[in-house]
Amino acid sequence: MEIAGNRSLAQSIASVAAGGRATPMSGEAQETYAAAVASMLSQGCGALPFPGRPVTAATPGVAMLLANALVPVGTGPIGVEITPDGAFAYVANNGAGTVSVIDTATNLVTATVTGLNGPIDVAITPDGAFVYVTNGNVNNVSVIDTSTNLIVGPPITVGSNPFEIDITPDGAFAYVANHGSGTVSVIDIATSVSIATITVGSSPNGVAVSPDGLTVYVSNSGSGSVSVIDTATNLVTATVGVGSTPIGVVFTPDGNFAYVANNGSSTVSVIDTTTGPPSVVTTINGFGTPAGAAVNPDGTLVFVVNFGTNNVSVIDTSTNTILTTLAVGTQPSRDAVTPDGNFLYVTNNGSNNVSVLQIRPIVTSITPGSGTTLGGDPITISGSGFTGATAVTLNSTPVAGFIVVDDNTITATTPAHAAGTVQASVTVPLGTGTGGSFTFVPPAPTITSISPSSGTTSGGTLVTITGTNFTGATAVSIAGTPVTSFQVVDDTHISAITAPHAPGTGPVSVTTPGGTATGPVTYTYVTPSPTISGFTPASGSTTGGTQVTITGTGFTGATAVTFVGTPAASFQVLNDTTIVAITAPHAPGSGPVTVTTPGGTAISGTNYTYVTQAPTVTAIFPSSGPAGASTQVSISGTGLTGATSVTVNGSPVPFTVVSDNEITATLPPHAAGTVTVTVTTPGGSASIPFTYTRDRTQLTATPAIVQVFPPHPYAGILTATLTDLDTGQPLAGQPVTFTTGSTTLCTSTTNAQGVATCPAVLALPLIILNGGYTATYAGSSNNQPATAHGAVITL
Repeated sequence: MEIAGNRSLAQSIASVAAGGRATPMSGEAQETYAAAVASMLSQGCGALPFPGRPVTAATPGVAMLLANALVPVGTGPIGVEITPDGAFAYVANNGAGTVSVIDTATNLVTATVTGLNGPIDVAITPDGAFVYVTNGNVNNVSVIDTSTNLIVGPPITVGSNPFEIDITPDGAFAYVANHGSGTVSVIDIATSVSIATITVGSSPNGVAVSPDGLTVYVSNSGSGSVSVIDTATNLVTATVGVGSTPIGVVFTPDGNFAYVANNGSSTVSVIDTTTGPPSVVTTINGFGTPAGAAVNPDGTLVFVVNFGTNNVSVIDTSTNTILTTLAVGTQPSRDAVTPDGNFLYVTNNGSNNVSVLQIRPIVTSITPGSGTTLGGDPITISGSGFTGATAVTLNSTPVAGFIVVDDNTITATTPAHAAGTVQASVTVPLGTGTGGSFTFVPPAPTITSISPSSGTTSGGTLVTITGTNFTGATAVSIAGTPVTSFQVVDDTHISAITAPHAPGTGPVSVTTPGGTATGPVTYTYVTPSPTISGFTPASGSTTGGTQVTITGTGFTGATAVTFVGTPAASFQVLNDTTIVAITAPHAPGSGPVTVTTPGGTAISGTNYTYVTQAPTVTAIFPSSGPAGASTQVSISGTGLTGATSVTVNGSPVPFTVVSDNEITATLPPHAAGTVTVTVTTPGGSASIPFTYTRDRTQLTATPAIVQVFPPHPYAGILTATLTDLDTGQPLAGQPVTFTTGSTTLCTSTTNAQGVATCPAVLALPLIILNGGYTATYAGSSNNQPATAHGAVITL
C-alpha cells in the first residue's frame, strides 16, 4: 500500500491500538508517528510503534511478583483469550499478521496461524472449537479451527478497522467493535455472515457480552462513553459516560458490574448494570494509561493492564481499590485469566511476548500424607505461587505455624483436627489456592493397666482399662475374646464387662481408628468356686425321682451333684447359677446337697430330706370281676414300692410290686357287690373300690320226648342243666321252674351236676300243644338268671 493510503489507519492505530497515549502529542509529532506507522504497514513488517516508546526489543529481566514466565510470540501482540478448557492461549500478533497458540501446560508456542492481516483481537466460541480474529488492516474477521489451527472459510466482512470482538454465551453471535466506522457488526456464527450493523459512539475499541448474553457493552474511545446494546433487538438502549478514551471493558461473572479502563484519564469506571439505566457508581484512580481488563472466575479481582507503566493493577471488587501492581513486559495491551483462576496472560505489545503471571497459589501435594488428630506433625506443602503467603490452613483450620521456604515450598505444623481427609489452602494477597491431600487419623492407642487383673471364667467381671487415645474405640478384647460390652469413659479409660472364657491368661487389646494396642497388660481367667444359695423342694421320696432346682453361682462345668451323699440320678446345668437334678432312691434321712465343679465343691447350708412317701392308688384294672371266681388286677398309683399288704375289705390277698407305680394282685371270689381294695406301704395306705358282679349262668333244656306206642319209659321226663359260665362249674341246689304256655309244670332243684328234673307225663299233650316247654332259673345274689327252651320230639 502507499503511505498516503495507510495514513487514516495509522492515525487510528496511533490513538487506540496501543490503548491510547500517556501524554498528548503535538500535531507534528502525531503526523510523524502516523507516517512511521503507514510506512511500516506498507512494508508489511514490524510491530506497531507506540508514542513515547522506542521500537526496540523488550527490556530483559522484567521483575515478577509471582512465579511468572515470558513466552515469545509474534510481533506486536494485542488480543489474548484462553480456551474454555484452559489448555491453550490464542494471541493476536498485530505486527506479524499471525496468531500464536500457547500450550498453557508448558507455556510454549505450539502453533502459529498465518494468513491474517493486522490481527488485533481474538474470541473463542464457548465450545472451544473456533477462534474469531479481527483483521484491523482489511476490515474483516477470520475464523480458525482449533482442531487444526488453520483458517477455515472466507473472511467475514465487517466495519472499518475492527478491533475487539466477543461472542455470546450461547455461541450464536459475535459482536465486533469497528473502530474506524463507529459501529458494531453482529456476526451470525452459524452462517458466518454479518447480519447487523449497530451505530455506537466514536471510535469504539472494547466490546464485552454480559454473562447472561442479554446486553453488549461497547467502549467508545473517541466519545468517552459506553454504549449498551440489547442483543434481542440489536439496538442501543443506553449510553453511559465514563472517563477519557475508554478501551477495555469487562463484566463480573454475576453480570452486576462492568469495569471500564479509561486510557486517557488513567482511571477505571465501575458501572452498576442492575440499575435502569446503568450508571457509574465509582471511579478508581491510580492507573498508568490502562488498556485491557480481565476478571477472575469468582469475580473478586479485576486485572487492568497499564500500557504506559508496564504493569498490571489488581482491583479488589469488594472495595473497588487497587490491591497491588504486577510488573510485566513492555507496553502491555490486553490480558486474560485462565478458567481455573490460577494464571493471568498479558500481551506485551512492545516486547513481543506474553507475560504469564501466577495470580493464585497452586497446591499439588502434602508430605507426609497423614498425621494424628492431635496435631503437631511437621508437613511440607508443595506447589507454586507461595511467595507472600499470608495464611495456610488445612480444611479451614489454620496450621500451627508455617514458613515459606520458597515459591514452591511451605513447611508447617499440623493443628489438632477431627479425623478425615482434608486439603491445604494457601492464601496470598491475590487469592487462595487449595489442593493436596492430608488425612487426620486418631493416634494409636496404648494400654498401661487393667483392674482387676483377673476374674472368673463365667465372665461378667467389670474391669477398667487405663491407657491413652481410647476415643472412638471400636473393639475391646481380653485373652482374644471380645468383651460382652464396653464404654469409652474418656480418652484414657474404658469400662468393660468380660465374656465367658476358658481358664488361662491372655493380653488385653483395644482397637480404635488409629490402630490396635495389644498388651503388655494381661488378664487371667480363673474357674470360680461354686456356691449354693438354695434348692427346692427341700424333701422328696425315698424312691427318688424328685426334680430339684439348685441355685447358686459358679455352676458352669459342674461334674457332680449329690443328695445326702448319694449322686443324683441325673442333672443338667441350665446356666452358671442354676442346676436341675433328679434324686436317686435313698433310705429315709436328711443330709446336704453338694455341687462339684472344676473350681471346687459347694455344700448347701441346709439339708435335703428323704421321706417315705405315702402311697396313692389312682386306678385298678379291671375295675370289676365275677363274684364266684378269682380276678387278676393291676393297681396303679405312686409310692407303691415297699408295699406290705393288699387287702379286700380287710382280707389280705396275694400281690406283687411291679414298680413304684404298679402292683398286681389276685382278688378271690366274693359275694357280689363293691368292696374296698387297700394297698399298705411303710408310708401309709391307699384304697380303691372294686366291684364283684353276679356270675353269668347258662341253662340247657333237653327236648320233651313223646312216644305213644309202644310207650317209652322216659316219655314225659323233662331235664335242664344249670352252669356257672364264669367258673365253668355246674350250679347245684338252685331252683329251676318248668313251664309250658302259662302252665307251671313243676319247680325242681338242681343236683350236684346242676341238673333239675321234672316228670310231666300227664302234661305231654299240653307240651305238644305249646310246642315245647321253658326252663327258668330266677338267679341269686351271686348268679345271674337264665332260661332255656325245650323242644318236642315225637317218636
